[in-house]
Amino acid sequence: MIQPASSRWNPLRLVETLNFFGEVPGLGSVRWLQQWLGGEPNPMAPVISTENPQQVLGLGRLSDRAIAALNEAGIAMQPQPTVPEGTAVSNVGAFLWDGTTQLDSALAPWAAWISGLKASIDQAIFDFQAEESRDRLQAIWGAVDDVVMGGVSESQLALMADVARFQGNVSTANSGGFASVRTRNFEPPFDFQGWQGIRLQVKGDGQRYKLILRNSMGWDSPAYCASWDTEADRWMRVDIPFAAMQATFRARTQPTAPPLDVRRVCSFQLMLSKFEYDGEKNPTFRPGPFCLELRSLRVYRPVPTPPVIAIAATAAQAAACGEMLRSHALAHQVLDLSALSEAESWAPRLLSALAIS
Repeated sequence: MIQPASSRWNPLRLVETLNFFGEVPGLGSVRWLQQWLGGEPNPMAPVISTENPQQVLGLGRLSDRAIAALNEAGIAMQPQPTVPEGTAVSNVGAFLWDGTTQLDSALAPWAAWISGLKASIDQAIFDFQAEESRDRLQAIWGAVDDVVMGGVSESQLALMADVARFQGNVSTANSGGFASVRTRNFEPPFDFQGWQGIRLQVKGDGQRYKLILRNSMGWDSPAYCASWDTEADRWMRVDIPFAAMQATFRARTQPTAPPLDVRRVCSFQLMLSKFEYDGEKNPTFRPGPFCLELRSLRVYRPVPTPPVIAIAATAAQAAACGEMLRSHALAHQVLDLSALSEAESWAPRLLSALAIS
């Protein structure tokens, strides 16, 4: 539990911070010495797969036969929405509508919904909901507060049962005013070629936060920053394109610096600061307790709208489904069960239509 910030600077906290990250002022990194003495090496960045997922999103109610066919084939399903809602989907390989359990007219609102969706795929960099990764995450993330410059703010990344909480107390005493958590450097760094940006699943407190990436292993090195606003007590998906991240050094923008090199991302940092960039103030900053909850931090990229697979019970329903989906310019395939013989199983046809069999 983080207690209210004292107005006195605590040099021991500075030592703790420098020890966690293996830094000595004037000497730079001493991680090599820590490792030689038996300390843990810097974490390795895992390879982030760029393959398209093959999850199916059911539209409304699916028949037991359809669900059994998907389960038998080992095809992952996302939770089925009962009504069209939201403006985006992620990691969907295909939509599945089952006319054996619904009227023809039930397809219309789904088709209209899909035609306006933004589709993407994403892969987890840090999954704060995965219990098995908790010890690893605890060893990677550490606090970097304004104690490094004489301030008294204090924060931590607390790993709870199904979320991580970037929380603490931020104070402007002693010319301070920022709290942050940062990862150790990854060796080798992350290579995010083929991805468009970083996606965060967060619940905030109404303040503006920063995401910071670095291309350098240096402790006090140039950084690439983006800010985003939160709504109090509301879960949000925040997409930050790599192209939108500003080159900065000590919160000063660097207009002549090269853009972020996505092939070499060495570290990640989350920050709450009273300053934005170039001396501008954070308009929603307030001293005192703060809390930003995180479910995950991921990479993402947009993809074309996934196809719709419609199961039709009759030839008339098949024709109506095809016409409806064409009118919305949606890629689709209609599986007409009435065209199959009694001895012919439709499960292989379904899997073939999903291009997963």
